[in-house]
Amino acid sequence: MYLGTRLAPKEKLDIPVLFMPDTMKMYEAVVVIHVMRENGENWPYEDSAESDKDLKSSVTVGENGGIQGILWIYPVHGIPEAPQQKLVPAVVRCRARQRVEKRVEVLLTGVVPGANAMPAARNSAVVNTNKPANIQEEVQVTDGFSTTVEFLYELQYQSNEIKSQLGALVGMHLIQRERDTESGIITLIFNIVFAPNKPMRNEATLVVQCATGGVWKFPMVFIATEPEVDDVINIEAVGLNKESIVGFKLTSQTRNPEPFTAHFLAGSDPEFLVLPQAGELLPAGTVGTHITVGFTPRMYGKKHTATLVIQAKSAQCTDRPSSKAEAELSNWNEQMGHHAVHVGS
Repeated sequence: MYLGTRLAPKEKLDIPVLFMPDTMKMYEAVVVIHVMRENGENWPYEDSAESDKDLKSSVTVGENGGIQGILWIYPVHGIPEAPQQKLVPAVVRCRARQRVEKRVEVLLTGVVPGANAMPAARNSAVVNTNKPANIQEEVQVTDGFSTTVEFLYELQYQSNEIKSQLGALVGMHLIQRERDTESGIITLIFNIVFAPNKPMRNEATLVVQCATGGVWKFPMVFIATEPEVDDVINIEAVGLNKESIVGFKLTSQTRNPEPFTAHFLAGSDPEFLVLPQAGELLPAGTVGTHITVGFTPRMYGKKHTATLVIQAKSAQCTDRPSSKAEAELSNWNEQMGHHAVHVGS
């Protein structure tokens, strides 16, 4: 009589696999599921030279030549992950339409360089801002490495949408690694390049995996602040409660039309109006899309200001209109990024 789990016809069975690693290395196992008839009888089976070799390896044959049992074999790789700590995220901050490079150091504990295993421990990350700007391109391995240890690394994002926005704006390169011979802690130093084209704030996770097994995760935050103002538009008032209008043309920075929105930032005076507030920028090289800024003063003796933002998918423009004299728009199309116009009176 065979002892085991009894399954009804077409019944499903969940098989739990417990993994409790004590070192940061990869573990291997094989889960074998053996199915036999409840009454102990064999399934009929005719062995021949043409029988499938895979079939023979997945069944157990009884003395009478029938199939005594069917085998399912599942290889299992156990990759330990460092315990999650409340780490302070490494912050990479940059103005929109500018470029910044920053070194980020991460500490890996419990790395197993060979047969010398160490207990799994906590990890940590810190941004080092005191190192020189010129960065070596090659990876340096100190004498502390008795055995070469290879690492794989990548940035993971919270969604595919964030990945599509941030992936092309962030570059990452491992420039140095070293190991403390006493503690066994390995320090990896990355050069992070961030070149945002518009204001944003996105989170990411730096995932490091050792070739011998083990995964470490470090939180990161990429922040792009408002860019420098591109142009100042000066608008001359024609009279109380009378609208003065300044117009200009703006193109996409690509060969294709691009949807856009236009609005004033919070804190802007309500006397200004932009039209259209949404539409499509014509491709680069064309006459461009006509945009107007209107100013209607309601009192004398006050200087009015506002910050106009024109947001496209690939970039953002910021300008500051002010109600003074004539419009100054000579550099508007030089940089179609986060383009800010300051408007004032």
